[in-house]
Amino acid sequence: MKNFGKIIIAVLVVALIGAGGFILWQSSKGISYDFSQLEALQSDVEIISEDEDSVTVMKKSDGEFKVLMFTDTHLKGYKELDNTTVTYMVKHITEQKPDLVILGGDNVTYGFNKKRNVQLAELFEKLGVYWATVLGNHEGDGFMSYDRSDVIKLFSSYDHCLVKEGKADVAGDGNCTINILNSDGTLREVFFLMDTGDYMTEESKTEYGVTDEDEVYDGVKTSQVEWYKRKHDAIEKEYGEFKSVTVIHIPILQMEKEYAEGDFLYGDKREGVCESGFDAGLFDAMKEKGSTQAVYFGHDHVNDFAVIYEGIKLAYMQPSGYGAYNMQTKFDAPEEEWIQGCTLLTIGKEGNYLEKRIFNHAD
Repeated sequence: MKNFGKIIIAVLVVALIGAGGFILWQSSKGISYDFSQLEALQSDVEIISEDEDSVTVMKKSDGEFKVLMFTDTHLKGYKELDNTTVTYMVKHITEQKPDLVILGGDNVTYGFNKKRNVQLAELFEKLGVYWATVLGNHEGDGFMSYDRSDVIKLFSSYDHCLVKEGKADVAGDGNCTINILNSDGTLREVFFLMDTGDYMTEESKTEYGVTDEDEVYDGVKTSQVEWYKRKHDAIEKEYGEFKSVTVIHIPILQMEKEYAEGDFLYGDKREGVCESGFDAGLFDAMKEKGSTQAVYFGHDHVNDFAVIYEGIKLAYMQPSGYGAYNMQTKFDAPEEEWIQGCTLLTIGKEGNYLEKRIFNHAD
């Protein structure tokens, strides 16, 4: 019996050592892209002011303001796939020289993700480009993963990151505005960034009357809609009427309806719209306030369409990652049909913008 006990102890010790080694190995898995080759871009944008839920920046020249949007990069520690994603991101940033980069969520996924989140932030710092993000439903969902609030706290600590943690009494993390001024101090554009969460809790289902027993995607909550209204009113009081764009990860319910009833603009619907399970009134609030030109979503990796519905453009950003389901894995499509890329908004002084969809395979 004594020998048996010793064997059990030895097995437990080996198991603990093995588990510790596995955790150490997983924790060390980062993006293996060679960051040393990156050179900082020249920027003529500066931060004018900031508070807990907004940042105001100024374009010092009178030129166009470029916003480059990536979404669903799904950097999960898969060396080849992550490197492909990052290589294209760097390529587009260095070619387009944006004034601002916005990430549409599901940026760094899977477990043991702290190192990759740090590396993603350092990527933009080394490039010297201002950047911001909304969170997707897969941030913080892996074992020993940085949770959602920690991701926002980490990112917001970097000099070039414009994301703010947001007000404590508003649902979600990172709800904030980016106010873009012209060189003369007039307001060119406002970006509303809002957190759509991950999956509805039982409490949320009760609050919004959702009876589905299966997992239901979360969305913008009532407190966020009220925050949006208050923030909109405050900006309008300071600057007068303005134009705005909203970026969220999970599509609102109107996206599916708009595809059927709205004016179709471009792209393809290749899967069902994986929208929020409820409507807290964001679309109605945007119509009421009247500034919204467009709402951009991520989340659905093989949808890339846009429609105009009741005067507002609803559009998918081009999915950017190779580490999750895509045209290849879902449909076995040839490379010339893949839709990974990014979305470029070129904004004029009056807030009117042109959109360009950029496809990686076209290079």
